[in-house]
Amino acid sequence: MQHDTQPRRQPNFSMHRRAGDLVFVSGQMAFGEGFRIVGDDVTAQTRTCLEHIARHLADAGLAPRDIVKTTVWLARIEDFAAFDAAYGAFFGDIVLPARSTVRADLMVPGALVEIEAIARAAGNTHIPASQPPSEPRP
Repeated sequence: MQHDTQPRRQPNFSMHRRAGDLVFVSGQMAFGEGFRIVGDDVTAQTRTCLEHIARHLADAGLAPRDIVKTTVWLARIEDFAAFDAAYGAFFGDIVLPARSTVRADLMVPGALVEIEAIARAAGNTHIPASQPPSEPRP
């Protein structure tokens, strides 16, 4: 499903795809009205990317708490601390997903961050981030 702030369907690209219990959300950038990057800083752009991901997950009946892995591309490594704070604020007290973060040249002028996500639909066990699991989970 496409949202108003996302580029229209492209022949070789899906915004999200379900495979069994997993939902894969393609890399999201901070597109706003007119498919322009919104926000002059990485904090605003991070929030927008994560909000886009949340909408795609909602289309699949999932929520941010179901995310098990994210991959993040930052245009400037000096933005890492601000990105990390916005990322943590978005997830709040839920268990944070595993994450890879790399510095990369992004394909859209003005984009400072791109985030993709993998979420699991069934069998998730959610515990508060401050409470470690009592035993290892598979």
